[in-house]
Order: sequence, then C-alpha cells, then structure tokens
Amino acid sequence: MPKVSQNGHEQSIDSPIDQVVNLMAQEVTISTNPVFICGVNRKINIGNFENIDVYAGITIPLVNIDPSDKEALSEAIKEAAADGFALVSRETGERYTLIKDSQQGK
Repeated sequence: MPKVSQNGHEQSIDSPIDQVVNLMAQEVTISTNPVFICGVNRKINIGNFENIDVYAGITIPLVNIDPSDKEALSEAIKEAAADGFALVSRETGERYTLIKDSQQGK
C-alpha cells in the first residue's frame, strides 16, 4: 500500500528540486543581475512498485536587465522560461526514455 504523507513538508524533504535549490544557494555568488531558475522532474516506475526521479535544472542569468524596469524584466523572464524549460524538459525526457528502454531490455 502506498505511503500517505501527513503534510506537504514531508513530501518536499527529499525533493530533487529542493536539493538543487539548496545546493545552488550554497554555490551561486551574489549578483546584481536577476537570475531565472527552472527545472523539470519526471517520476519513472521501474517495476516492483519502485519509482525513481529524473530531474534536470538550469539557472539562467538575465544579463543587462534592470530589475526596476518591470516590463523588460517580465519579457526577459518569459524568454528565459521558454528556453530553460525547453532545455530541461528535453534532457529529462531523454533520460526518461533511456531508463524506460533499459528496463524493457531494449
């Protein structure tokens, strides 16, 4: 029977997104430029009621964007989101396919 979480915090403790954001917080240097962070996570059932997570994330600096110019910042975020999510979605998708194929003996 699947485990039922008691609260949202319990679910987020082992989240790959949480782990990456915490790691980035330790490694990213302070910048005056805004930064956009995006990621994609896929859960893969590998059989016998076992799942693994495949996660890809990216940090995109928004260079030469003045945070006080809300219109320019909004446009830069939209462009970064489109590019970033396309990249990380493709990466997780490729790894998802590799793992699923290896589980099926391909």
